[in-house]
Amino acid sequence: MPLARPSAKSIVEAVATLSVLGSLLLVILELAANERAVRSATASDVALSLGQYYANVGLYGQAGKLFRRGMREPAELTEEELADFIFLLHGGVLLYQNAFVLGQEGTLDQSLRTVTLETLSSIVSTPGFKVYWSQRHSVFTQEFQDYVLELESHAPSALHRLYE
Repeated sequence: MPLARPSAKSIVEAVATLSVLGSLLLVILELAANERAVRSATASDVALSLGQYYANVGLYGQAGKLFRRGMREPAELTEEELADFIFLLHGGVLLYQNAFVLGQEGTLDQSLRTVTLETLSSIVSTPGFKVYWSQRHSVFTQEFQDYVLELESHAPSALHRLYE
């Protein structure tokens, strides 16, 4: 039995169906990309806002000196200095968590994420960070907590010398 030739109408219907399916696929891909961008922007805005808040609270006085002294000798800080040190450090660690999350999502380039987080590895072994982390670790995502634990298991980075 010979094959019947498709009619022009059948061809047009097939092309139209493929066009509709292609358009739907593009819309789905655009929605997924948009959702990812919105989530990343939201995470970034929240972390930056909180980070700026805590940094501003901690910046009264000589923040740089307080930060370095707190990293080296947290037990020698007064109660007020320790609170300022914790606020100051918390603002920064929130930003590190943000970079970590954006890297996990693929929004932040992996090499940029690695370079950014390398500075975190310079402080995780300091006495001040250990005091801070013992108080505040539970306010971070479990994935970030695990990452910090992993960093703690490595030798300190060369950047660690700044706090010696």
